[in-house]
Amino acid sequence: MIRAAALLTAVVLTLPAAAQEAPRPPERPADPADTAPVESGAVETAPAADATADAAPQPFGPPAPPVWFTLRESDARHDACRLALTVLGAGFRPVPPVTDPDNRDCGIARPLQVTRILPGIPLSGEPVLRCDTALSLALWTRDFLIPAAATLPDAPRLTGLETGPGYSCRERVGTGDADPKPSEHGYGNAIDVMGFRLDDGDPVPVQPRQGDGDPAESFQRAAQGTACLMFTTVLGPGSNAAHDDHLHLDIAARNGGWRLCE
Repeated sequence: MIRAAALLTAVVLTLPAAAQEAPRPPERPADPADTAPVESGAVETAPAADATADAAPQPFGPPAPPVWFTLRESDARHDACRLALTVLGAGFRPVPPVTDPDNRDCGIARPLQVTRILPGIPLSGEPVLRCDTALSLALWTRDFLIPAAATLPDAPRLTGLETGPGYSCRERVGTGDADPKPSEHGYGNAIDVMGFRLDDGDPVPVQPRQGDGDPAESFQRAAQGTACLMFTTVLGPGSNAAHDDHLHLDIAARNGGWRLCE
């Protein structure tokens, strides 16, 4: 046994070194990425799985509601407004909601068609408006137009307003903007007044009157000036050429209650 162990040891010692090592798997070809130098402090990251991973995130959720829907009055507010118009003696009737197939933002959730703004003072255009717009028009007529007409020679009585249709889905006019914004008419927030009827037979059309020096100029100036107490936008003669023949009145909401009176 001793001689067999010694003989085995002698045979192992005489084998080449390569034969004494454990067999190794064949090496794979070198990958250039494995041998590329890494800058000091750099952190290796896995490549993006999809080329769209770097794209801007997509909007999530449903689209915002149209503007006309956001202006919809609560039941209590709408009822209170209609009650105020009734007490003032306005003539009006509710009509079905108004929308526009070509512009989702245009429309009125709870429109009223106004035929008479106060007793004995009809509106020629029978405009379709939001109730708040009609109420502003009624208060302006009662508190400012009627008293102003009474100060004219022979104290004529105001017997009507020449108005446009009220609701109209269109862009603003006369602003000169490269990218025009929607008009407040498209939400029922605006009314155009083209003239005033008096019982003495002499209507007062809205027109440029700078320096005329007559009672009609005084009345028109009073009407245009006082309108901004009831409306947040007043445009008329002197604002721009597009408003030389009418007063544009609207109740657009602005930050801080700011008003545009021109």
